[in-house]
Amino acid sequence: MTKDFFISYNKADATWAEWIAWVLEENGYTVTIQAWDFRPGGNFILDMQRAAAESQRTIAVLSEDYLNALYTQPEWAAAFKQDPTSRDRKLLPVRVAPCQPTGMLAALAYVDLVGQSEAEAETLLLGALQERAKPTSRPSFPQSTPVPERITAGTVTFPQNIPEQSAQSINSNTALRLALFQNLASLPGPQFEQILFALAPPPGNIPGAQAPQGGRVKALLDWATSIGPGLSEVEAVYNLIIRPR
Repeated sequence: MTKDFFISYNKADATWAEWIAWVLEENGYTVTIQAWDFRPGGNFILDMQRAAAESQRTIAVLSEDYLNALYTQPEWAAAFKQDPTSRDRKLLPVRVAPCQPTGMLAALAYVDLVGQSEAEAETLLLGALQERAKPTSRPSFPQSTPVPERITAGTVTFPQNIPEQSAQSINSNTALRLALFQNLASLPGPQFEQILFALAPPPGNIPGAQAPQGGRVKALLDWATSIGPGLSEVEAVYNLIIRPR
């Protein structure tokens, strides 16, 4: 009997795996999970092969223990082989502990449950299973945003009071930031994740994959210009990954 999901996990994350399986079944999905479905007398290897082959999709419960384990690698690799371009989202990574996927896993956007409350984690998990992330209510009309208070001459330093060299530097940085924002915001999710992986901002500086990409790009550029490597390094990484020579 075909199941909706096979839960692939390391024993160190068994509590997380069972919570995920319970939430899915509670919401009408069918699940195969080792803790509940691999019974005494069965063959573990054959049970694992059957579960991976007879499930529509695989959920990989990501942690350092999962990424470093030997037996978990064939489980996610089997799902990846069925859908190497991720068009059908056969492999859905769910991060439950701080870790940094590498290799082919690094290109996949994951559901990030780290630091979330139970209600928030359930919303993120179930939301990731939907084909679209369309909100349930109409977005606010753009012109409804309050108009900023008018700035008067007494509160600003006019451009002519800025040394010419400094003005040129400011203009150059502004143009670069704008160009980077436009280019990064238009990237497919997996390519943006590659750039994040290459730049390696510390955890907590960039929102998770479920956040709007525009917000994630702004956070990346804010980090790069404050404590990070700078906009030039972001540009270099972008060109290396997106526009290789």
